[in-house]
Amino acid sequence: MSDISSQKVSGRIPGVRLETAAAAAAIFFFAFWPPVHALDIRLAAYFFDNASASWLVPPSREDLLYWLVYRGPKLALAIAGGGAALWLITEAVRRRWRPRYTQYALGLAVVALVPLVTGLLKAVTGVSCPAQEMLFAGPYSHADMVTRLLGSVPYNEHLRCWPAGHASAGFALLGLRLVAPPLLRSAFLYTMPGLAAGWTLGLYQMARGQHYLSHTIVTMAIAFLISSLACAWLARIEDRG
Repeated sequence: MSDISSQKVSGRIPGVRLETAAAAAAIFFFAFWPPVHALDIRLAAYFFDNASASWLVPPSREDLLYWLVYRGPKLALAIAGGGAALWLITEAVRRRWRPRYTQYALGLAVVALVPLVTGLLKAVTGVSCPAQEMLFAGPYSHADMVTRLLGSVPYNEHLRCWPAGHASAGFALLGLRLVAPPLLRSAFLYTMPGLAAGWTLGLYQMARGQHYLSHTIVTMAIAFLISSLACAWLARIEDRG
């Protein structure tokens, strides 16, 4: 690689590091700053009808919207991800490994890791969904990351709502950044599908009382953190090449 090209590749690293730091800061801020949780409750109230004790989209409803925005996207992501992984393995066996295959592999890793990391966090954090809370006609007390950290609310295996697991299937599409040309990995064209899908799924879950706004923001930050780390790794690989 020429000195000019090397400088271009290495020059992207500080920008990726800044993005990584910003994503980590956002996770901490939206998880632990108390005013965030007060805002969460105020916003959730707009999706809840006190008179009928029901959510804008009833959690038990399984209509066309449910399949389009809940079951369908997760199934599509699993099929597309599995098919892409199988194609990549087949190509790697049939042909010599090519540089672009590294991009595809890292992109698929991001697609897999975002839901995986989110799911693992959901399993251990013990944070409640709005619909589970007494504030919104549920059976449990409010449990957020602050109360869980302080130990004022004990762990409950039924409370698995932080971060937003369903939205992670959409934000996982930030893995598309890895297949972009080097200087376009943070461009709107390559981040838009993940952001659009993530927020569509996230807002649907908020309307069902399954998540607060901060849960979805944290999931988005996790996706940016994972994808930016993958971009930094890929830049170093390209730099050495």
